[in-house]
Amino acid sequence: MPMVSATPERSALATRKLGLLVWTYAYAATLYGTYVWAVEPAFGYQGFLYHPPTALERLLVLTFATVPALLVPQRLNNLSGYFYLLVYYLVYLPTLLVAAFRYPGFRLEFLGLYALLLVAMLPLGVFAHLPATNVPRPQLGRLSWNTGLLAFVLLVYAALVAKFGLRPPPSPLDPYDVRLAARELGALTGYLLRIASNVLAPAVMVWGLFSRPPRRALLIGASLALFVLVYSFDGTKSTLFSPILIATLWYVYRRRTPTTRLLALGIVLIWLGVLADAALGKSVFTAIGIRRLALMPGLLTTYYYEYFVVLGNPLFLFSHSFLGSFFQNPYGTTPAFQIAHAYFASESMSANANFLADAIANLGTVGVPLLAMLAGGYVYLVRALSGGREELALLAASIPVFSLTNTSFFTTLLTHGLFLATLVVWFFPRPYLQPRQRHGAP
Repeated sequence: MPMVSATPERSALATRKLGLLVWTYAYAATLYGTYVWAVEPAFGYQGFLYHPPTALERLLVLTFATVPALLVPQRLNNLSGYFYLLVYYLVYLPTLLVAAFRYPGFRLEFLGLYALLLVAMLPLGVFAHLPATNVPRPQLGRLSWNTGLLAFVLLVYAALVAKFGLRPPPSPLDPYDVRLAARELGALTGYLLRIASNVLAPAVMVWGLFSRPPRRALLIGASLALFVLVYSFDGTKSTLFSPILIATLWYVYRRRTPTTRLLALGIVLIWLGVLADAALGKSVFTAIGIRRLALMPGLLTTYYYEYFVVLGNPLFLFSHSFLGSFFQNPYGTTPAFQIAHAYFASESMSANANFLADAIANLGTVGVPLLAMLAGGYVYLVRALSGGREELALLAASIPVFSLTNTSFFTTLLTHGLFLATLVVWFFPRPYLQPRQRHGAP
């Protein structure tokens, strides 16, 4: 009997995987179409060039896109799965496409880039499907948590208000003067801004989501105010999207929304943005939603690979960072500024790239699988510290983990708040994590 009943189950699983594969191809086709019709005409001067790929290149892209697509989770049910979705759909797949588009004819050296990224995706896919191992958690009461978090929030935001003052937020269409002014205030201020937007405001929002009414509404409202306050300081648009992302993840996790629906929604939003830009005669949505979010990581990964592997320029070996005492910096700057100088002819631009591209800049080809295992293992550790509540790790660490699509691992860990978000997950009070009762607020 078990063998008979297993056949329909396997058939259903195969059908779901096939459906996910079809939607993945549809997403790739959407990136292809928008690149050709919207991105290349408007942003070709930034390096988004288009040369029709050869039949061999199309076959290679299809093959390399398919293998890791088979590891995409059917549902977004843990932080490792979320990380895998981000890397696959916002880094891996765009890199395959951009590397095939940018240059005329087939370039054999980029086959190495495809293979290298494929090797990196495999451990990330394994972590996405592993059940979390529970690590012992500290016995922290609600009063201690509430007091400690509120004190930390007040301390950081008071320092930021003292630095910036209270002012209305800039227009989302033109926040660049505010953003440039914030960058000139030093590293400490930048660190406090990232901690405020990536860790503290999300922590208050997560606290609210795990609370009962009316505390839930109060805390979520307070977190939204904290997000807007940070945006008024530095004009970073991602700060405004952060609460939307957290709320979406909460809904998707609770509703057990299939990944295929998320892909369908993403495809619809991309095309709506393209159509809106066509109607307005501008490239607002194309610039933010397609070029910056989905295609720029692919372009920069291609640049990093070409510069440090194909052209054989010296590696950084983290000489610009924590290994500066052991290795001499061959460029006197950071990888992001060096790539901006080499490919964008800019001395002030910073071409920040994802954690895999940064691994290429520092360690070459060997760095990509190493950093993939390190980043994937760390994200898995965050899950293990959640006390079996996968949604806690997913929500509290979602913003720093998202940063890995355009920032190095160690910068994300220390500067963009991933380590502090880990502490939030680990010390989150057990009473808030208990199964919810119909009566009685926790």
